[in-house]
Amino acid sequence: MVASKVSEVYRVLECRPDSYQGWYYQGNQLRNRHLWEDALYSYDKAIEYHPNDYFAWYYRGKVLEELGKYSEAIFSYKTACEIESSNYWSWYDEGYLWQEKLNNHREAIHCFTIVLKNKSKDYWATYRLGKSYYYQQKYLKALDLFQQALKIRNDDYWSYYWQGECQQKIKQWENAKKSYQQALIIKNEDYWALLQMAMICQKQCLYLEAIKYYKILKNLYELDEKIINNLLTCKKIIGKNIVS
Repeated sequence: MVASKVSEVYRVLECRPDSYQGWYYQGNQLRNRHLWEDALYSYDKAIEYHPNDYFAWYYRGKVLEELGKYSEAIFSYKTACEIESSNYWSWYDEGYLWQEKLNNHREAIHCFTIVLKNKSKDYWATYRLGKSYYYQQKYLKALDLFQQALKIRNDDYWSYYWQGECQQKIKQWENAKKSYQQALIIKNEDYWALLQMAMICQKQCLYLEAIKYYKILKNLYELDEKIINNLLTCKKIIGKNIVS
């Protein structure tokens, strides 16, 4: 029934001499109903009428992203950026795909840097730029960006967490612990922040503190053998061979 109605709309629209608006709005309706292939067809038809329409290219990219066609989506976002170079969303969404789906942090950095030129106080672009620099092992640059992100949004768990990761990489153990403690104020049962606290304390030979965090983890989560062994090692070192 849906396919029949969609085909009927296509036939009506194709009879019009200039139906850009019809195809574009039909694409939006289909996209909102998650009919991705049909929406893609509609945006393609809209682009035939107006090849330089920013929004048709942008939403074409969004549909391709939903279909898992990331390289094609990036092409659409790039085209949208060529049409409107100072836009926010096409640069951001292109950067997101490079970072999260294609693991290409050089391209992601390029996109998020442009986003920040156009919108300097944007939290998400700042945060994601920090992540890409982290994965490129540029830890001081990444740390600076996470600190900038926290100035924009001072209660954000993820920026505190990644700030701690950067501080560990440059061996700022105490600063890293402070970052994870801030993260735990926001998400007090978070597995990753608790684990990092335990491991740093163990590394610093603060075995009682490490045991405290490992025990919290054990009470909250099913732990793998390596983490259980870390807990037992700490207990043995301080002479408390207690199974609990």
